[in-house]
Amino acid sequence: MMKRELPQIYQRYLETRREAHLDSEGREALTWRGFWVGIFLSFFLAIGAPFGNMIIRGSYMSLDFSTPGAIFLFLLLIGVLNLLFKWGAVSLGRAGLLAIVSSVGIVNAGWPLQTLDLASPAVALGIFLLASCWLNVAATLRGTSLALNRSELVLVYAMLLIVSALCTMGLSEQILPIITAIFYFASPQNHWQEKLFPHLPRRLLVDDGTGSRLFYEGLAAGTDDRIPYSTWVEPLFWWGIFLLALYVTMVSIAVIVRRQWMERERLAYPIAQVGLAMIRGEHKDRLVNDFFKRPSMWLGLAIPLIVGSLKALHRYSPGVPIMPVQWILPFFGGQTIQLTISFAMIGFSYFINANIAAGIWVFHLLSKVEKEVFILAGVKSSQKIGFGVSDYPYLGYQGVGALLAMVLVGLWIGREHYRDVFAKAFGRAPHVNDGDEILPYRGAVAGLLGGMAIMTGWLWFMGTPLWVALLFIVVALLIFIGITRIVAEAGLAAVRSPMIASDLVVQGAGSALVGPAGVMNLSLAYIWASDIRIFVLATCTNALKMIEEMEPRARRVVVWAMLLALVIGASGSLWMIFHMAYRHGGINLNNWFFQGLPAYAYNAALRNIEPLGTYWSGLGFLGGGAVFMTLMMFLRQRLPWWPIHPIGFPIGANSMMNYVWFNVFLAWFLKRLILRYGGAANYKRSQSFFLGLIAGQVLCNGIWLVIDYITGKINNPIFWV
Repeated sequence: MMKRELPQIYQRYLETRREAHLDSEGREALTWRGFWVGIFLSFFLAIGAPFGNMIIRGSYMSLDFSTPGAIFLFLLLIGVLNLLFKWGAVSLGRAGLLAIVSSVGIVNAGWPLQTLDLASPAVALGIFLLASCWLNVAATLRGTSLALNRSELVLVYAMLLIVSALCTMGLSEQILPIITAIFYFASPQNHWQEKLFPHLPRRLLVDDGTGSRLFYEGLAAGTDDRIPYSTWVEPLFWWGIFLLALYVTMVSIAVIVRRQWMERERLAYPIAQVGLAMIRGEHKDRLVNDFFKRPSMWLGLAIPLIVGSLKALHRYSPGVPIMPVQWILPFFGGQTIQLTISFAMIGFSYFINANIAAGIWVFHLLSKVEKEVFILAGVKSSQKIGFGVSDYPYLGYQGVGALLAMVLVGLWIGREHYRDVFAKAFGRAPHVNDGDEILPYRGAVAGLLGGMAIMTGWLWFMGTPLWVALLFIVVALLIFIGITRIVAEAGLAAVRSPMIASDLVVQGAGSALVGPAGVMNLSLAYIWASDIRIFVLATCTNALKMIEEMEPRARRVVVWAMLLALVIGASGSLWMIFHMAYRHGGINLNNWFFQGLPAYAYNAALRNIEPLGTYWSGLGFLGGGAVFMTLMMFLRQRLPWWPIHPIGFPIGANSMMNYVWFNVFLAWFLKRLILRYGGAANYKRSQSFFLGLIAGQVLCNGIWLVIDYITGKINNPIFWV
């Protein structure tokens, strides 16, 4: 029998390739400068992103895998701060002049100082800039500067990506409202008190003695001393244990799959391309980053900047014309298709393999046909599911079956690598080299197994049956891995799971098997496993792609930076939301997070608390989706001419694809035209234009958030995806 493994000569090639692609600037050492800038920018993003969408109510800066907040801050870092620090490092006089001018400007902007709001992100930014300019003077005296090298830029970007996954939808804007809302919104009409209260895990929820009224209605001015801090300690302690285990597990999974996805399967990582372009454009002997020297990039940047600015100005003055970017057209039967233009989405999609891009938009259109056929045939589900394919649950079951099959087939394809990882972890494969990973395989496997054990035990301790807890954790992680694979391979900057793990386990297996306490606990899991438009595993995987730019020995430092970013991102954003709620009242902030999502979570628990049996028809669609996906993956492996990549099948019917598919189609169409008539050289040159589309949309969102903050304008979002 033939032994299926990588040839030794190719394994040696991979070993040498990891070193050969690094130039001298990729081997530069990490210093305190990277941690100084990374820690502050992480904190600023953690407090600034929720402030922007809850107080200013402008564009979301950390909603999807596109991570616009991280890109915006990184553009400012390489385009402004690094440039100024390099300029100032030429002489002590320049460094001193920069520090003095910055100090005068910052103090003048904040004058009178006694009126400053210390919880404002602008104050934090001013303190950082002021300290950095004087630190640059001290560094110049020692013959260096505060300008970051490539390795330090990678460190900063990796930290920003991790924070992006936590500071808004990924965690912070969901956890505080959900663990308080049941006491504030319970009423005789919704029956929460009589049906849900007996099954509540009280140690996970917060009741300040007033039914959470202070959190939702705010404190009177000057009464901050009345915040009931003590009532928050125990719930956040218990949630902290679970979330730390979850995020350690995710980082461990990212390390375990990295070599298989990056080196063996050669996934494209389209979303990482904009960060890589900015990092590779940095040179210590050049004042301006090469990213800003490309005319085509500026042309691409100008388009979304102009279109978005017209939209923003229209809200200031209705006489300003705006350009439409969305149309709805009839398609098949009663189905419609939505044509929405997102310049950043077009930019990311331009880096997708043509077959993958075709699979994404083709399967979306086919899902419309399938849905209409089922409607005409009278095939209709009796269930209601949240998120994903919420308008047609059977297609949600079909999609999640395909997603799970994609992950399991992928694990089978990479079984040799994963076997080596576990063998190395248990000391049985000393020949396996893990020196270029941010964690040794022993640590990664311990993090995976230990994290899963802690999460399963935590759910069991809170009252969930042990087998349900284990099943739920496994299913949730498989869904996270599947979406991460789609993000890494297909480059979709906005994507949801076709069905969430809570609904699949509770409604698929049946609430009678899960039990009332299990239903309640899995409904609380909406905090971290519901509308998963961004999460740590996917952002960490993109960060590890960029870490390839670093010298291997420096990569072990990055894991500590990531863990630090986890702490900063979670604690900073929770602190900001906590104080905004007690100052302004949660019901006056973001309506979805403080009212819509908690109501949906507890109403789902209310529906499912009644014992129901296994949903066999739904599981039939799940099995059908899994079989069809496995068949397509087999055909694609065996038939080189197979035209459509199956990766679009699991997510084709997802509601998020209504916004995404047309951008993927446009990028696919333009790419085919350029390759056919311009060749590979012109395609390579054209990439700068599409990177500009991404940068332009991000800059437009960020610039108008700053303008709206200064002018006091609210409700002025520009681009959503």
